[in-house]
Amino acid sequence: MKKIILAFIFGMISFISHANNVQISNLVKNGVNISFDLTWENSWHVGETYHDAVWIFIKQAPNGSPSWQHVNISSATVDSGYETKVPSDQVGFFVKRSSIGNGTATTSVTVVASGLIGVFQDVKVMGIEMVYVPQGNFYAGDGASAGRIARGDDLLEPVFITSNAELTCGATSSDFQYLTGTCTNIPSAYPSGYDAFYSMKYAITQGQYVDFLNCLGRNQQENRILSEVTGSTVTNYYVLTESIGIVKGNVVRCDENVGFGQITFYCDRNINGIPNEADDGQNRACNYLRVTDWMAYLDWCGLRPYSFLEMEKAARGPLLPVQDEKSWGSTLYNSPGTVQNAGTESEIWSNSYVDGGISTYSQAVIRVGANAPSAGASRELSNATYYGIIDLGNNPGDWYIGRNHVTTFTAMEGDGTLNSAGDANVTSWPVLDPTLAHPIKIALSSYGISAIGLANIGASTNTGGRGVRSNF
Repeated sequence: MKKIILAFIFGMISFISHANNVQISNLVKNGVNISFDLTWENSWHVGETYHDAVWIFIKQAPNGSPSWQHVNISSATVDSGYETKVPSDQVGFFVKRSSIGNGTATTSVTVVASGLIGVFQDVKVMGIEMVYVPQGNFYAGDGASAGRIARGDDLLEPVFITSNAELTCGATSSDFQYLTGTCTNIPSAYPSGYDAFYSMKYAITQGQYVDFLNCLGRNQQENRILSEVTGSTVTNYYVLTESIGIVKGNVVRCDENVGFGQITFYCDRNINGIPNEADDGQNRACNYLRVTDWMAYLDWCGLRPYSFLEMEKAARGPLLPVQDEKSWGSTLYNSPGTVQNAGTESEIWSNSYVDGGISTYSQAVIRVGANAPSAGASRELSNATYYGIIDLGNNPGDWYIGRNHVTTFTAMEGDGTLNSAGDANVTSWPVLDPTLAHPIKIALSSYGISAIGLANIGASTNTGGRGVRSNF
C-alpha cells in the first residue's frame, strides 16, 4: 500500500560552484499542501531589474498510476528574504530573492496545489533556473550578420524597438527590413522583446530531458526520441540519435529489453548500464532535439519558445550592437579543447575560462555552465549575455520562432499537458515539421546574434534549446 505522504524528489539541475545548483529536498505532501526546501547556488538580486529565479512546477501520479499529469498551484509561500510569483494560469510559480544579495539561496517553500486527482498521489517537484529580462528599449540587428533585420532606410543600421506596438516593413527610419527575403509586418501580438520575460539560464540538459521522457506514456515517449522503440527490445538504445552508441556527447539511453509498457530512460556516459552515476553526463546540454521535441518539452514545463527578437534582447540588452557579435557581446571565440572530468559536475574543456568564449558549433556538448568560472567573471569569459543567460546559441544551438511565423505566434505559454502523441498543443504556436528547415541560433563567427538565416533540419549535434515565460 502506498503512503500518501511519500513522494519522489527531483532536482532537475545539478552543478558545483562553477554553475548554479538547484536542489529540492525534504519533500512532504499532506493533502493539498506540498512543502520542500529549495537551494540554488550563485543566485543574484541587484534590484528588480537584474535578478535570477527558479521556475517551479509539479507533476502528479494519481493512485499509483504510471501516468504523470500536471498540478496547478493556488498559492506558494517562502521564507523572509524571498518571494514567489504565481502567474494567472497557475501552471507553476517563480521563487526569487526579494532584496539585494548574491551567492547560495536557500528557502523553505509551501505550496497549495489544485486539481489533484484520486485518493492519493505521488508528486514530482521540478525546478529550472531562470534569468529576468526587463521591459525596455533595445536594438535589433547588428549591421553585418547574414539574414539580419535592419532599419527600413539603411541596411547597416539596427532597428530601435521602443514598444510592443506593430513593427512595419518599409523604407523609412521608423520601419524595418531584412537583408534578404520577404518582409512581413510584425503584429503587436508577436513577442517583440520589448516586454519583460524570464529566460532559462541554461539550455535544456540531458537530465532534464530524461525526467521529461519518464513522465510520458509509451506512445508519447516513442514520438519524442529518434530511436525505434515500438517493440519489446531496442537495438539503438542511445535513443536521441539514429546512430548506434554515444554521438557528440549525447548519453540519453534506455535498456535493451524494455517490454511494452512505459520505458525508463536514464543517462549513461560510461556505458555500464547503471543509471545516472556521478560521471554519466546528466548536466550536459541536450542536443539532437527536433523542433517538435523542444516545443513539447516547453509546453510540458509551462514555458514557451523564444522569438527571434526576444533572443536579440536577451543577448544584447540595451547596448548598441557590435558587428558580428556573439551572445557574449564580442566577436571573440575559441574552438574547444579536450573534455576534462568527463560527465561529472565539474566537466570542463581543457581551455575553459579563456577570454572570448568557446564556440561549440558541431562539437560534442558539455556540462551547461562549463565556461562560467565564478561570480564576477566577464561576459566573454562566462559565455554570458548582458543579463546573465549562459551560452545562448551555443552548447548546442538554440531553436527559436522566426520571421515566417510572426503573424500567428503569440506569447501564450504551455499548460503543462501534451496531446496523446506527446506533441505541444498550444493553439498559437506554429505546427512545425521537423523534416523541414527551421531557424536556429548558432554562436559562430559568421552568425552573430542578429542572424536569422541559418536553418537546421531534424535533429543534429547543434539542435537544442531553452524557453521563456512572460506571464508571471
